Amino acid sequence: MKNFYIGILFLSFIFVGCTARQPQYRIGVSQCLDDAWRQKMNYEMERELLLHPEMTLSRRIAYGSNELQCAQIDSFISERVDLLIVSPNEAEQVKPAVTRAYRAGIPVIVADRRVTGDEWTAFIGGDNYKVGSLMAQWVNSHLPSPATRRTLAILEVAGLPGSTPATLRHQGMMDGINPRIEVHSVMGSWYREEAYAVVSEFLAKHHNIDLIVAHNDLMAIGASEAVKDSELSTKKNIPIMGVDGIKPGLQAIVDGKIECTATYSSRGDMVIEAAAHILHKEPFVRDTVLETALVDVTAAYPMLKQDEAITRDLETLHIVQTQTENKWKQQQLDRFILILFVVFFFTLFLITLGYILFKQRKIQTEIKHEILPQLENMQEAIQLSRKDEAFAERLKQIVEEHLTDPNLSVEYLGTMLQLSRTQLFRRAKTAIGKGPLDYIRERRLIRADELLRTTDMTIQQVSLEFCFSSPGYFTKCYKEYFGHLPSVR
Repeated sequence: MKNFYIGILFLSFIFVGCTARQPQYRIGVSQCLDDAWRQKMNYEMERELLLHPEMTLSRRIAYGSNELQCAQIDSFISERVDLLIVSPNEAEQVKPAVTRAYRAGIPVIVADRRVTGDEWTAFIGGDNYKVGSLMAQWVNSHLPSPATRRTLAILEVAGLPGSTPATLRHQGMMDGINPRIEVHSVMGSWYREEAYAVVSEFLAKHHNIDLIVAHNDLMAIGASEAVKDSELSTKKNIPIMGVDGIKPGLQAIVDGKIECTATYSSRGDMVIEAAAHILHKEPFVRDTVLETALVDVTAAYPMLKQDEAITRDLETLHIVQTQTENKWKQQQLDRFILILFVVFFFTLFLITLGYILFKQRKIQTEIKHEILPQLENMQEAIQLSRKDEAFAERLKQIVEEHLTDPNLSVEYLGTMLQLSRTQLFRRAKTAIGKGPLDYIRERRLIRADELLRTTDMTIQQVSLEFCFSSPGYFTKCYKEYFGHLPSVR
């Protein structure tokens, strides 16, 4: 009898071994930023991973800090990841960490931005110098006839100083630009809000700008908003060019906010494909330079629609594949149970088999009649939910930053969020469950209560700090919210 049970255990181990998953490869991803372009790249990588279940990603973001990115790369090295994907913040500053990973025997794919030297396994990215040349080509096309003897003044909104794209794009533009063109430069550091601030400050002092060239689409949109809010908005039209060709940029072209963009493909799918070739010891291309081209309104609209269609289809595929994998895992467990029952009790074999067949038919019925019809609605709900989350975060950020500002009002919020009073109320109710005025009062009362409990401030001082019309009105609002009168520490 003892040998019988040993035999059963041996057969069980064999079965489990036969159904084990493929070897897993852990890939570390170090992104320098978390902007829209890199979010698109991350999405493309995750999408391509659907074809490579043997690989998993561990992604970390440096948020523009060279020190943090080097520390994250060193952490990946100590964790002995199987492969490293790095999009460096600044080439020279991040190069030592990339070199350490390469010398530790970890394959390194450098994506988007190059690092100097050759101690890396593969590079996949665009030609930033050519992007700069396209910028010069677009600027030159707006140059007046030589007979007018008029020069052209342009404003360049550059990326982060020291980063490879910013350096090469500026160099490519300056090498190809006409000598009759006067170039001014400000640093937008890749962010829409920063671009809005520096362009607004520049336009307040200089009214002779004819064109604006931004190193990415987000800064181009920020520049467009700055022009709209400046005195020049009623005097002249200032064409604006961006770079990247991502969804926000394409939408801005369609909406007439910017004139064109230069495509700068992220191709996260190619990065994952190269990683698969490297990990499986297959041939791969070491240096891949992606093409770039100008996109105007005639091409932006179909590209935008194509991107939306691909996104919907691929996300639907991801949902279906995930559900199928879960069902398959359940089916493997059922097969294991079936084998044990066959070995121990032949009579229970038929019962178990009938149960599995019934379950399979039920799964097929659910997939055919319930899951597939819901996928499109699920995707739309997910997209709306993400928009509401982003809106809620922005609304909360503005309110928190201006709690002590007497000008904080529904009109002020509407201006900051570019919404009418009705739109703001409706979106706030959906995103945070209450109107904007109620939310402002609630946050002020909570912060006021914190000050009363943790500081020596009086009720009068606290009510004044948070813009209540009088201590009496503050006391009334406080009691309505907390259920008791306020008291000092």
